[in-house]
Amino acid sequence: MRVASILTILMLAASFAGCLGDDGPDYSEFEGCTEEVEETCETTAPEENETVPEPPATDLVFASPNGVDLRVALYLPESDGPHPVIMWIHGGGWVQGDRLLGNNHAAQQIVADGQWAVVSVEYRLSSDAIWPAQLDDLQTALTWIQANADSYNLDTQTIVAWGSSAGGHLASMLAVTPELNISAAIDWFGPTDLSVMNGTAVTSLLGCDPNGNESGCVDQTTSASPALLANNQTVPMLIMHGTDDESVLFNQSTMLHDSLITPNWYVHVEGGVHSTHPWQEEFIVDIVREFLDNVTQNSIANQTIIVDAGPIPGTWEGELLPNVQAAARPAQGDWEMWRLWDSLDAEWSNSSTEQEWVLIQFAATDCGHCWNGAELMSTLHAQYSENVTFFTFIINFSWSDSSWEEIAAFQDEADFIGCNNGDNCMNRPGEAHNWTYVDDRELYWFYEFHMQGTPSYAIVAPNGVVHWHSLQNENSVSDALALIFPEEG
Repeated sequence: MRVASILTILMLAASFAGCLGDDGPDYSEFEGCTEEVEETCETTAPEENETVPEPPATDLVFASPNGVDLRVALYLPESDGPHPVIMWIHGGGWVQGDRLLGNNHAAQQIVADGQWAVVSVEYRLSSDAIWPAQLDDLQTALTWIQANADSYNLDTQTIVAWGSSAGGHLASMLAVTPELNISAAIDWFGPTDLSVMNGTAVTSLLGCDPNGNESGCVDQTTSASPALLANNQTVPMLIMHGTDDESVLFNQSTMLHDSLITPNWYVHVEGGVHSTHPWQEEFIVDIVREFLDNVTQNSIANQTIIVDAGPIPGTWEGELLPNVQAAARPAQGDWEMWRLWDSLDAEWSNSSTEQEWVLIQFAATDCGHCWNGAELMSTLHAQYSENVTFFTFIINFSWSDSSWEEIAAFQDEADFIGCNNGDNCMNRPGEAHNWTYVDDRELYWFYEFHMQGTPSYAIVAPNGVVHWHSLQNENSVSDALALIFPEEG
């Protein structure tokens, strides 16, 4: 805009002085003028019917307070509307965060159900403005939602504010600000009483230290603490918090719950941690779904719910394995798609050895240790196959290049030159391996399991939780199996 204005002034000057001649001004730095053709000082005017393309629905500016552009991202269901609205508020300690939501984000899962629309909003971060600028921005976002309801088929009679961490704090602040006319709020592990919190994030938000002696900081802190502001006009709330949260302690949600005199659901997520687990899991999203259904029916009643977060996803001991998927080959069979979870029982929850456990081996057909250790695997399979399902993941080192034919020959002890860097696979020690081999030649799962060499092992309980990992233990896989199945050892 500024360049266009300057250009207009210069063009007016050119109408008097001309664009040529020794005494004329030099326009070479401005768009539309060239040094090569001095008599040309033209600008390109927009076509009469030309329109500026609409920005994508995830990049709509709703306000620019003090020059800071704030955007919304719309996630709309494919069904007919109008749709009740979830206003999602991101976390990030009030200093960072993103309006864009991943495909498996809990709010995106709600959108996929086909009823609710999600408007994910930005607000000024504490580096741009201190409290209450953030609350002001959310109020502006609510006004934008109201003003644009027809354009996006939104039912603004039902708006639920939902946020996590710092976003949960802001959702709670909307809940205790009755003039904003939202229907309900969902607070996921957000701070609620800033007067008992320490750290630079809170100080940056407030512009003062709530634990210091600065004048006016008590009032500033109280104005940003929903647990200190709840009253009989607070809208219904769903409060969810992990008991093992070390970033925002669980008692922050307890303080908010204890302050509420209006209907609320209070959910203890036993073993839940901050932000990452289990906040995309189906059983967590189901609680949100049920709460939203009660909001639309205006039937929120007080209740406390206790759920178990379950093991953290991962591949170390005590963690729940992801659903490993890859090409695999059963003994003497053909390559086909395989899923680890097809061999697991999610309902198993005790130390019984009656159900099938899983042994995962990482090996390479050109690894001398794997070649020699193949006999041990044959022995273990003969000993434990009634209680344990075996899988061997075959990898390629940088200096090896095992083909599917070579892998199958190694597995079956078949006639093929190339195993162990040139040996005939039929000469491999041990018996034919009568269990499934999995293709991991790109080393994806090898690295996911944190393995550092071959052969390496993991023993997995029937419910998919890693029980023993060779990198975390000094004992051998034989000793580990003997401890689990002493009657077979």
